[in-house]
Amino acid sequence: MAGQYNDAPKLTINRPLEILLIEDNQDDAALCRRALTKAQWEFHLDVVKTKEEFSDRLGAKGYDIILADYSLGPWTGADARDLLRSHGNETPVILVTGALGEEKAVECIKRGMSDYILKDRLERLPIAILRAIEAKRLQDERKDAERILRENEAKFRTLAEAIPAACFIEQRTVCQYVNRAASEITGYSREELLEMNFFALIHPDYRNTVREQAAGYSNDELSDARCQIQILTKGGDARWLDVTVRTFEHHGSLAALITAFDVTDRKRAEDEIRSLVISDPLTGLANYRRLVDTTLAEVERSKRTERPFSVLLLDLDGLKQINDTYGHLAGNRSIIRLAEAIRLECRVIDTPARFGGDEFAVVLPESQEHGAIALAERIAKRLAEDPEQPEISFSYGATVCPRDGATIEELFTAADRGLYAMKSVPQRAQRSSQAALRERMSHPSVHVPHPSVITT
Repeated sequence: MAGQYNDAPKLTINRPLEILLIEDNQDDAALCRRALTKAQWEFHLDVVKTKEEFSDRLGAKGYDIILADYSLGPWTGADARDLLRSHGNETPVILVTGALGEEKAVECIKRGMSDYILKDRLERLPIAILRAIEAKRLQDERKDAERILRENEAKFRTLAEAIPAACFIEQRTVCQYVNRAASEITGYSREELLEMNFFALIHPDYRNTVREQAAGYSNDELSDARCQIQILTKGGDARWLDVTVRTFEHHGSLAALITAFDVTDRKRAEDEIRSLVISDPLTGLANYRRLVDTTLAEVERSKRTERPFSVLLLDLDGLKQINDTYGHLAGNRSIIRLAEAIRLECRVIDTPARFGGDEFAVVLPESQEHGAIALAERIAKRLAEDPEQPEISFSYGATVCPRDGATIEELFTAADRGLYAMKSVPQRAQRSSQAALRERMSHPSVHVPHPSVITT
C-alpha cells in the first residue's frame, strides 16, 4: 500500500494545497492527514467538527478542496455541500466516509459531491482530490470563456447595431442574429429575418453564382468570401449588396458572419457613367466606340462559328435642307426621331448606334442581308406613320460578314457604297414614294416600294 501512496500523481499548483476537513472523529482525521502526507504533497489541513465552525472557516479563507464525513451527528456532509452552494461557493467536496450504501452515494453525487472515498480505501484519496481539482479548474475556465464570450457578444451587438452594414449570423443555415441595418435594408422585421436565412433574400438571377462559390468551400473549414449580388426586399425591389462571408467557431461548431453594405446607389451611378461612356448623348443609342467594339466581337465570333451577321448602315436624307428650312433644333429632332424608330424596331440582340452626324448603324447577329433589309422596311414604315413634321426619310446599305468582308473596314466600306448608291435616287422620286407608301398603308393590296427599300 505504501507503494500506491508513493505513486500518487503530482500536483500542478505551485503552492501548498489548502484543504478543509469536516470530521468529528480525531482518529479518522489523523488517517486522512497521514494519507495526504504519504502523497508527498505540500498542504495545509484545517479540521472542523460543527456547522458553525465550518461557516466560520469558509468566511476566513478559501480552500482548494473540502473533505467531509457523511455522518456528523446533527448534520451531514451533504448539508455542508448545500451550505456551500447557498453561498455561491463552488469549492469541490469529496465525501470521506464509512459504509455509505450505493443508493445514498448516488444521491450525494446528484447533490453536487465531486466524489466519495471509503475510509478503508484512503489510498484513492490523492487521485480523487486531483480529479476534483482538475474538474474545478476546467469548470472555471469554461465559465471564464463563457463570460468573455458574453462580454464579447455584448460588444459585438453594440457595434453591429451602430454600423450601417447589415449583419447576419447563421449556423447550419439557421439565422441566429440580425442587426437593425439588416431590417432597414431588406424591409423585413427582425422576427421575420430570424425565420429566414440569407440565401432566401438573394435575387433568383444570382443564386447559382452563390451556389457555385459556396461549393468551393468545405462545411468544416474556416474561410472568407466576398461578392456583389442583388437581393429582393420585402417590397420586391432589387438592391445591390457588397457581401462578405466570414466563418468562425461558435459554441463548438462553424457559424457564418455575413456583412452586407448596400451599394445600390453606387451601382446605379456606375451604370450611368458606363452608359455615358458608351452611349450617344443626343439619341441614347450606342456611340461609335461601342459600335466598333460590338462589330469586332461579332467578326471574331463569326470566324469561330462560321455563322454570318449583317450590318445595316442608315443615313438621314436631306438634313441640311431641314436645318436650312426649319432650323437646327428641328434637324436635331429629326435625328432623334430616326434614332427612336431604329431602336423600337431592333431585336433585343441587335446593337443600334449613331455612326456619326446623321448616320446610324445596326449590328444584327445571326442575320443575313434579308434580315437587315426587313429591319429597314420596318423603320421606314414607322417613319411613314409618324405625323410629326417635317417628314423624314433615310437611305441605307446592308452588308453581310463574311460574304462582303471579313474585317470591320471592309464591311462598313461595302455598306457605305450601297448607301450612297441609294442616295443617287432623285429626291422627287423619294417624296413621291413616301406618299405612295402612305397610300399603300391605307390600301394594303397595292404594293409600292419605299425608296429606303431599294436593294443595292
